[in-house]
Parts: sequence; C-alpha cells; structure tokens
Amino acid sequence: MPKLPFGDVGPCEVIWDYGESGAMLLGVTLGGVSLKMETETVDIKEDQAGSAAVDAVFTGSVISLDCIFSRSTLEQIEAMLQGTIEDGQVLPILNRVGCDMYDDAKAIVLKPLCGNVVSTDPAEWIHLYHCYPIPGFDLMFDVDTQRTLPITFKVFVSKESGYEGEFGTIGMASGSAVI
Repeated sequence: MPKLPFGDVGPCEVIWDYGESGAMLLGVTLGGVSLKMETETVDIKEDQAGSAAVDAVFTGSVISLDCIFSRSTLEQIEAMLQGTIEDGQVLPILNRVGCDMYDDAKAIVLKPLCGNVVSTDPAEWIHLYHCYPIPGFDLMFDVDTQRTLPITFKVFVSKESGYEGEFGTIGMASGSAVI
C-alpha cells in the first residue's frame, strides 16, 4: 500500500546547519513540527466572462517551519536564538532590528522517527536549504505547565547557482550525511 515518503504519522528530528561541521539536533519537541507551504495566485479575468476567472498566475509561495522545542540545552537555545553564550552559562536575549536574515540562514533536515529510531534513509528526509529562526516564547512558571520554546523558521528560496527559486527537497540522495 502506498505511503508518503517520510511516513504517515510520527515525530521527527530537526537538524540545524545540516551539512556543516556545527550541525546539531535542536532537541526534542512537544506539540509537533509543522512544515507549511502556502502558494498564492492572481486570477486573470475578462469582461466577457464576468466575475469568473479565465486563467490564473502563480505569484509565489511561502514556506514556514514551526517547532515547539522542549528540554533544550543552552547550546541548542543559543542556536535557535542566534545569540552567543557568555561565561559558559549566560545567553543574552537580543532585540534584532534591521538585520538581514538570508546570509545567516542555515540548512535544516527533518528526519522521521519510527519506534524512537531516527530514519537513516535519506529518501525519507526533508531538506530545507535556507532557514532562519524567529524565536518567540511565553514561559509559564507554575506547577502544571511544561515550559517550551516555540520557534518559527522562515524558509527562503535559494539564490545559489543551480538551486535558484528552490526551497529544498522532499527526499535526499543516497549517501547523504547522517547528521
């Protein structure tokens, strides 16, 4: 019976800065990982067709990756908040204003899990070429609420030669790096 290449149900790992020496697992999630693509179009109309569209034109797509991380280490939070740990234990929370994102965007790979085992088959992975984390949090300190760090990654189309206009791939070539 057919199924999606990355499975039909289950969690995934989120690998940040994939393909580079600093690649890291961003931690476990609570509440899922949502990869969303929205494509917009503009209707083409003619008086003779009234208000009905006679054609349509694509005007672009937007992809975002929403993750809710739980139990992250300070190093994982450092990567997600794009800060720098000071004195080995202090991470300033920055107010970023007027900063470009594309040049600091990094690749992300999503790897599905089955039975708590991470897929080692690159054909099941999703590769996003240029992602930048946009942090936001609402930390609750009480006896019932587990604290989480929700991060939305803005996914950019590639400007790199040979990949112009691509966001990434569903599936990767065999022999792709495990981390």
